[in-house]
Amino acid sequence: MLDQVLEKEYIEPSQISDSFISLFNKPGPYYSSYPVLGEWKNIQKNIDYINALKTFFKNDPNRPLYLYLHIPYCAKLCYYCSCRIHISNKRETINSFVMSLLKEINMLNNFFKENNISPNFKEVHLGGGTPSHLTTDEIKLIVDGLNQFVNIKKLKEFSMEIDPRTVNFDDFDDYASFGVDRISFGVQDFDKNVQEKINRIQPFKLIEKIIKQEIQKKFKGVNFDLLYGLPGQTMETFRETIRLTKLLSPERITLIKYAHIPNIRKHMRMIKDSDLPSEKDLPVMFVESTEALIEAGYSWVGIDHFAKNNDELAIAKKNKKVYRNFGGETPGFTKDIISLGPTSTSSFGENYFQATYSLPEYKNNIENNIFPISKHYKLSRDDVIRRTCNFSLQCNQILDIKSINKKYNINFAEYFKEEIPKIKLLEEKGFLSYNNDFILVKTLGRYFIRHICQIFDTFLDDDASYQIHGN
Repeated sequence: MLDQVLEKEYIEPSQISDSFISLFNKPGPYYSSYPVLGEWKNIQKNIDYINALKTFFKNDPNRPLYLYLHIPYCAKLCYYCSCRIHISNKRETINSFVMSLLKEINMLNNFFKENNISPNFKEVHLGGGTPSHLTTDEIKLIVDGLNQFVNIKKLKEFSMEIDPRTVNFDDFDDYASFGVDRISFGVQDFDKNVQEKINRIQPFKLIEKIIKQEIQKKFKGVNFDLLYGLPGQTMETFRETIRLTKLLSPERITLIKYAHIPNIRKHMRMIKDSDLPSEKDLPVMFVESTEALIEAGYSWVGIDHFAKNNDELAIAKKNKKVYRNFGGETPGFTKDIISLGPTSTSSFGENYFQATYSLPEYKNNIENNIFPISKHYKLSRDDVIRRTCNFSLQCNQILDIKSINKKYNINFAEYFKEEIPKIKLLEEKGFLSYNNDFILVKTLGRYFIRHICQIFDTFLDDDASYQIHGN
C-alpha cells in the first residue's frame, strides 16, 4: 500500500490561497450518482422499471436493500430549499397524498408476491419535504404498510427527517414505537438574522429543548443538517452556529454549501444577492468548521459529513466501508435503493430510475396501478467501472487498483490511459498519491474530492476541470 504518513486531518485557514478559493467555489457535480441525474432519459412507460426489478431480484435475491419514501409536503416555504416540495397545511390534501403513497406501497408488495420475492430491506428512510408534517397516525399507516415486506425489527437503521417546528415531545415516543431509531433535524443555522432571511425561524432554545437527554435516549442517533453560504451569514455568526451545534452534540452532521439557483428555484429570488456572504469566505467557513468538528471528536466522512467516532458512519470510514446514495454518505450496509413517492430516485443493479415530479401525474399513475416512473438510465459496463472508482475515492479516499483490475478484469493503467496524466498532475499538486496499486487522497485533496472524481467522468465537456492548482 502507499505510504500513509499520518497527516493532520484538516488544513489550517492560513493555507487557503486564491487558487484554493477559486477551485473550491468552482461548480460541479457532487456525485450522488454516476452518471448524474441530468444524463438520465425521460421514459413514458414503466415496463423497463418492472423488468429491471425482476432481473435484479433474479440475479441477487438476498442483496441488502435501502427503502426511501419521499414525503413532499412542508408547512412553510424555506427560501434556500432546492428540494421538490409542496406547501400545504390542509390536512385533507396531505392525507390524500398519504393514501396514494399507501397504494404505491401495496403495489410494490403485490409485485413481490406475484414474483415470489422476499426483499432483504436493511434500511428505511422517510425523507422530504417534511415527514414530521404528517400526523403520527398517518406515519403509523405508512409503517404498517411497510410491514408487509419489511421486517422493521431487523433493520440496521430506520431514519426520519424532522422539522423541529412541527413536533412535540409525544411525537417522539410514537416515532420510536414505530421503529424509527435515527432522527435528522434541518437546523441550517442558529443565527436569528439568518433564520429570518431564509424564512425558517427555529431558535436554538427550541431545538435544545426538543433534543434534551430524555429524547436522545429514545434513538441511537440524532443528525443535524447545516448550510453555509446562507444570506446574512458571516464568519463570526457561523462560528457561533458550529459552537452551538457542538453543545447539542448530534451524532452526525452534514455541512453543505448553499447553492443559490434563483433561475431554477424561483422562490430563491426572495434571497437578495447582496445578503449572501462573499465567495472568498465560503472555503474558510468550511475549513474552520472542519477543524472545529474534528477537534470536538467528529470524524470527517466523505465530502461533507461528520460523525462521532463511535457512530456507525465513523466506524465505516475507519474500515473503508462508506458508501454514497442520493441522501449522502452511508455506513455501507446497503448499496441498492428502491424508492417510493413523487420525484424519488432509485438505484439498483445497473439501473437508475426517477419518479414523476408532478403530484397530479403521480396520483393518476397510482390510481391506475402504474408505477410513476419518468426517467431511467441503464449503466454500461464502463459506467459501472467509473462509478466504482468515483465512489471509492469520494467515500473512502482510496482506490484499490488491484481490486478494480480483478473485479472487472481490466488493466487499470491501460483502461484509464487518458486519465493517468490527470491523476499524475493531481499528485504533483499534492492532492493525492498514486502508484500501480493504489490512489490515496491526501488531506489537501479532501477539500476537492468531487473535483478529483471528475477525472473519471466522461460526461463532462469542460476539461479545464482538471487544471487544479495546489498551494
